[in-house]
Amino acid sequence: MRTPGTACLERHLNALVGERNPYTSPDALEAAGAYVESQLAALGLSVWREPVPFDGRTYFNVFGELPGAEPERGLLIVGAHFDSVEGTPGADDNASAVAALLEIARCLQGVALPLTVRFAGFTLEEYAFVGSEHLCRRLTREGTPIAGMISLEMLGFLNRAPGSQTYPPYVDATQYPDTGDFIAVVGNEVSQAMTVSLAGAMQRAVPELGVELLVVPGRGDDFRDVQLSDHAPFWQQGHKAVMITDTAFFRNPHYHQPTDTLDTLDLEFIRDVTNGVAAYLRSPQL
Repeated sequence: MRTPGTACLERHLNALVGERNPYTSPDALEAAGAYVESQLAALGLSVWREPVPFDGRTYFNVFGELPGAEPERGLLIVGAHFDSVEGTPGADDNASAVAALLEIARCLQGVALPLTVRFAGFTLEEYAFVGSEHLCRRLTREGTPIAGMISLEMLGFLNRAPGSQTYPPYVDATQYPDTGDFIAVVGNEVSQAMTVSLAGAMQRAVPELGVELLVVPGRGDDFRDVQLSDHAPFWQQGHKAVMITDTAFFRNPHYHQPTDTLDTLDLEFIRDVTNGVAAYLRSPQL
């Protein structure tokens, strides 16, 4: 299995960072999706677009697929959104995760996978998960089996200062680090086994990577802070889905700000997360 380097991640980030918004920078949003499409196609994946209607216009999700040996078990979807809110270059949110998505796909070139993996570049996450909800509803309507879903959401910001990590009130902060130097793996009740397996696989693959997990009760309906990404529509439809995140505004002061720039990211951290997810996908336990 190939391993990602920071140079490749930086190349993707340089291509992606910059406001990517349907209202204020639609051309940049289109270009970001096209970049994801071109990079997945260059890896030899089967690639296509899915039209996504929104507010009188049509946008698109981008998919690239690696076939698995057991397609009857359903799709394992790995997704990251390529849009940003107005007024931010969106380096951590969410160019960091899109870069990781592309490198995970590259790492798995030529690997015999048990499950079919569909890499998804989602549009319009910032507008209540429009792209991912469109896919989830379509797959559910068509009866396509979904083995599981992984949402990559902000993967690049570290802060090793004591007290730099905060938590929502329903999380017992005494059970977690107070320094923002770990990656969080978040699931709900139906996704518990997948969450534990994914976190364990990442930790084994990259022992120096700090990995913390959180499993919320039920579908997660009462825990809004952990539903703010593209896994949320899958939770609502009862599918297994897990979010991987640097915890966003609980750590990163540049969240949704003009200061969310490339120079604030830790490329080695993104590389380690990428390696960990790629290792899990080689033999995923759901």
